[in-house]
Amino acid sequence: MAGIVSRIPFALSGRTTAAATTFGLDGVQYHFALGGMPWLSAINDERRMTRSGAPVRKEQVDQQTIPGEQSLASWWLRSQSSFIGGAGVLYQDPSNDNQYAIRFHESVGVNPWVNGRLTLLRTTALRVADGTANPHHVVGWNDGTDRFWSAVGTALKSDDGTTTTTITWGGANTIRSLTSDGTNYYAADDVGIYSGAGNSAGAKLWDTGSVNVVIAWVKGRLMAAIDNKVYELVGGTPPALPTAKFTHLNPAFTFTCFAEGTNAIYAAGNAGSQGEILKFGLDTSGSVPTLSSGGILAAQLPRGEIVHALTTYLGAFVGIGTNRGFRVGQIDDNGDIQYGPLLIENSSGVKAIAAYDRFFFVAATNGIEGSSGLYRVDLGQPLQGGDISPSVRFAYATDLQAHVAGEVTGVTNFGNSDRMVLAVAGQGAYLESASTLEPSGYLTTGRVRFNTLEPKIFKFATVRTPSPLWGSVGVAVLDPGGGETSILTVSQGGSTTIENVVMPAPSSATEWVQLKLTLMRSGTDTTKGGEVNAWQLKAMPGAVRQRIITVPLACWDFETTQSGQRVGYEGRTFDRLAAFEQIFARGDAVAWQDLRNGTSDLVVIDDYRFEQAAQPGANQSVYGGVLWVELRTIADVVV
Repeated sequence: MAGIVSRIPFALSGRTTAAATTFGLDGVQYHFALGGMPWLSAINDERRMTRSGAPVRKEQVDQQTIPGEQSLASWWLRSQSSFIGGAGVLYQDPSNDNQYAIRFHESVGVNPWVNGRLTLLRTTALRVADGTANPHHVVGWNDGTDRFWSAVGTALKSDDGTTTTTITWGGANTIRSLTSDGTNYYAADDVGIYSGAGNSAGAKLWDTGSVNVVIAWVKGRLMAAIDNKVYELVGGTPPALPTAKFTHLNPAFTFTCFAEGTNAIYAAGNAGSQGEILKFGLDTSGSVPTLSSGGILAAQLPRGEIVHALTTYLGAFVGIGTNRGFRVGQIDDNGDIQYGPLLIENSSGVKAIAAYDRFFFVAATNGIEGSSGLYRVDLGQPLQGGDISPSVRFAYATDLQAHVAGEVTGVTNFGNSDRMVLAVAGQGAYLESASTLEPSGYLTTGRVRFNTLEPKIFKFATVRTPSPLWGSVGVAVLDPGGGETSILTVSQGGSTTIENVVMPAPSSATEWVQLKLTLMRSGTDTTKGGEVNAWQLKAMPGAVRQRIITVPLACWDFETTQSGQRVGYEGRTFDRLAAFEQIFARGDAVAWQDLRNGTSDLVVIDDYRFEQAAQPGANQSVYGGVLWVELRTIADVVV
């Protein structure tokens, strides 16, 4: 038939070409193309093409037991009013156990352990200087006044926080180990074990004969480990050592520490790359419990991990310091130790542990911004489930700071007080202040991303502080590019709640941000400082908004272009509808081209309908009508 363009074939599989296949004009003036199929426009006064924005939020049904921020409309919210879950969170996203609401990423110099309050920790002061490279040992005691003994090199001293007293302890060589029964000190060197009361001079009790000596007062008795042997220091003919209670089968095995359990004494040590904890049972049938068995394996560390320090607490918990970091274990009914995963990893290892209240205080060698101090582990705040078990991880955070680098070789309670003492080799023994706070400290939250990788526009920040506020509080935003931008500062005496402060950064939509909360000490009272009770972020979706395009397309057997060119054939409508419905059925993204102005987008066909009607004018044919399509553009994608 003259003047009729040849039939255009259309694949019916819907999978033979790429989703973004485009149509190129080739002699016929079409108006649009969808998925590579050309179409003439059916737009007129009654059939209008429309373009509108697609909704970005969907209706939510909150099925949580406790309503949360996901129940609220409009803004995307994330807030926090408790920090007792400790450090270690990367993303501040909801989880099944809701730990995100009480945890944070990291902190320095702040105390998160009081529910609803983030405050400054107390500072420390050097009390006993140490210019040697030897391990520095500290043991707390009280004779009506809180004190601690300090042993480093050949010197033994006592300090009450005001006065340091040098003690003539009886020996002349490097002190290898130090312990106390509460009243008397016991100091061991490679010659002997010496003891004295309080600040008094000491005298030799037992021989040692080795630099590999460790002593401890456990279960009401003095225990010693020398090389691969364990001694209960009673009986015999002092100063000659009594018969060893246990000799390890490996002569290269060296004991490093003791601890006491409910019905056993534990001794830990190492041979090469293998660390072990042995238990020594107690016979309580007599008036005085005696060691009834010894050298039974209570726990074995993973290959390559050796034990440096061991502390038991409250009859159930065991703190284990190793060359890799710190673990928490439990004593079972058989007296064996079941330990959990590494809670704190420190490449310098952990060589000292103490306990007070519900906490373990753990050596943090160069673990606080390159300087040394302590970690604090909260045994009252188990994470990843509520039951206490070896697999449970506990809340922890960095704690006291010495503000110097060096190996932390000792930590102890300062007498009967809640103050701690830590010793840094080559630096000295540092005592926690009774009231003076750190000059500053900070906490960074986890990354707030609302459980999606889609970009967000972070708009407002809110911080709540007490009234009156002492010191000051600064809030900054950290972005994925590494930038840190100050948002606000609450000065001393400032408002209790600073709401909806516009965030100047990030300048564009981003996947996540963190908040950095900086607390400063008061300039007029060193015992008071900044405090944060809660924070909140407000954001909204930041992806490029999608558009909804509704357009009528001509779908007839025969059609006439604007230039008067006639196209088509009998049955063309059925073929084109079948091809179109194949594209629609597969649900893939397709190219939408407006051939009139040369623009194109990648779209998804949300819906369509075909309306059959008599075509007026010159375009009458056997079959045809108008194909209405509803298209949704895909954000950030143009073809």
